[in-house]
Amino acid sequence: MHPSAKSKAKKPGKPTPQGGKPSRGEPSAARWWLWMAAILAVTFIVYLPALDNDFTNWDDNTYVTDNQLIASPDFSTILLTPIAGNLHPLTVWSLALNYRISGLQPASYHWLNLLLHLANTALVFVFVRRLSKGRFWTTAATALFFGIHPMHVESVAWVAERKDVLYTFFFLLGLTFYLRYLGSKRWLWLVPVFLAFVLSIASKPAAVVFPAVLLLLDWYHRRKFTPATLLEKAPFFLLAAAVGYATLQAQQSVGATAIQWKFFHKILFASYGIVMYVVKLFLPFGLSAIYPYIHYEGSTKGPGAEFYVAFAALLASIPLIVYLCRKSRVILFGLLFFFINIVLVLQFTTVGQAVMADRYTYVPYIGLLFALTWWLDARPGDARIPGAVRPALATCLLLLAPVCAAQTWSRCDVWQNSLTLWNDTIGKYPGKIYDAYAHRGEYFRDVTHDYRSAVADFDRAIRLNPGVARAWNFKGMALAQMNQIDSAAVCFDRALRINPTFASALSNRGGVKLSRGDAAGAVRDFTQALESDPRIWGAYTNRALAYTTLKQHENAITDLRRALRMKPANPDNFVYVHAIGVELAALGRNDEAVREFDEAIRSTPDGDPRLGVYYASRSRARLALGDSTGARSDADGARRRGAAVETPAR
Repeated sequence: MHPSAKSKAKKPGKPTPQGGKPSRGEPSAARWWLWMAAILAVTFIVYLPALDNDFTNWDDNTYVTDNQLIASPDFSTILLTPIAGNLHPLTVWSLALNYRISGLQPASYHWLNLLLHLANTALVFVFVRRLSKGRFWTTAATALFFGIHPMHVESVAWVAERKDVLYTFFFLLGLTFYLRYLGSKRWLWLVPVFLAFVLSIASKPAAVVFPAVLLLLDWYHRRKFTPATLLEKAPFFLLAAAVGYATLQAQQSVGATAIQWKFFHKILFASYGIVMYVVKLFLPFGLSAIYPYIHYEGSTKGPGAEFYVAFAALLASIPLIVYLCRKSRVILFGLLFFFINIVLVLQFTTVGQAVMADRYTYVPYIGLLFALTWWLDARPGDARIPGAVRPALATCLLLLAPVCAAQTWSRCDVWQNSLTLWNDTIGKYPGKIYDAYAHRGEYFRDVTHDYRSAVADFDRAIRLNPGVARAWNFKGMALAQMNQIDSAAVCFDRALRINPTFASALSNRGGVKLSRGDAAGAVRDFTQALESDPRIWGAYTNRALAYTTLKQHENAITDLRRALRMKPANPDNFVYVHAIGVELAALGRNDEAVREFDEAIRSTPDGDPRLGVYYASRSRARLALGDSTGARSDADGARRRGAAVETPAR
């Protein structure tokens, strides 16, 4: 070779992010699609146990079973109403669609979650194929492990995490469109990119990092950062900033940002999260719905030794990371993709109470998997790696795949219902997690009505942290069900000493006062509860009863009508319609009362023992109006249904 030609030859070891030209042995288009279909089939199979799961009492009640927005969806209300401190209107609309399909039967919710996960797995396949310029094993392995990794079960098997699978669908769709834009340089492709971003951020605010990922893709493709390059991202950053600000405000309103830590502690938490996410990518064991948190609502315990160990491990690995990134742009891209998508939940800004959570890896793992699996394919121009690395990596992934599949299958069953979920968490971290005991106690109280077991779990939660108002409130509710009213009152008072505006405890204490005959005191507590949280439906119905005792019938009618408006689909609404009729009759407005009794009788199920009482009420109202014929007919109807009533004179 001529010396000048030799000097111009491409030096080995120089990475090409685009992956170079496809090699001769690249699979045909049909083979690509067959592999995608096989990956989707495997993913579907390992998630089959999730399809017969029930709802859990961990946020599924907030998003679905107690959420009137999905039963009676209204566009503007859904658009502007935060749920659990977040605005995600498109997620709420998707849940409303499920409600229209199957009401509160959970099957359709789980099916849609799984279908979205399968769609996301397919999009990962398409995205990585385009990103890697057709590297087959990189594409197949990244998509496979995204589909079957057990760290993703939480995002799929948990109905309340619909927001995760839904936002990811549009997030990946937008990134795929952006790669088309980078390939074609046609500005028209930015329109679907922006629309996908809008839909993604409307599904979950975590999508605010989307514009940063677009810049990362620009860097990866060696695109020059010019004013025009940055200007095209301006609408993305403006929308991200607006949604980010609104989300912070919503989080602050529910106290999710109340806990503050020193800056070094935040570094420790972030280090621990990063290290554990990497560890669990390769060793997906000991997974839990909740991991122990070092600070919970008043606890003063500081970070444990494991946080310092993680920090030291991360510091020690930095030289290796720098070396590898110097050699490979791909590794740096994968690590930055991971970091950008997980940085918001690393507790730099304290939002919520989780140092780590399985669901947080749903999108970020794409970056780690991409950087890892890149080395499964060999192409001209790739950085040289030791000969043993590729077979060792392939062996590692081959061993990991069945482990992931088995763990995902098993983990889906953990999410079968609230009891299986919290038993699993408590079994892995006995005596450590407040929420696990509190939620299992709720299950015993509300589902099995095993109030003694409920109180025992609430006591365990209180021992973990007696400064949590919710635990005292939960215990009081269970004791009230056991008719231990005095003990229940003590618990509600304790909860209110911790948090004087705790709406649920105020409402519950109002119920205790009402049962003791203190109607005026009950009204005060119910009123204060509704000032703190006007969404407490039971406070309206109970305050109406207190108003009835005080003979404040107009106020009782107002509260009952509010309760009916809040839950128009409540199957027991006929009870409150009848109560309105009784209040109207007490005011002498018998013509209006008859109309309410008509509706109560019409909507009461046949065979309900209260139906006879409703006929008797209408009989009395008709008699007061001078309709003796109708009154006698209703009296006969009441007696036939077992209600005692005098027959009006002819």
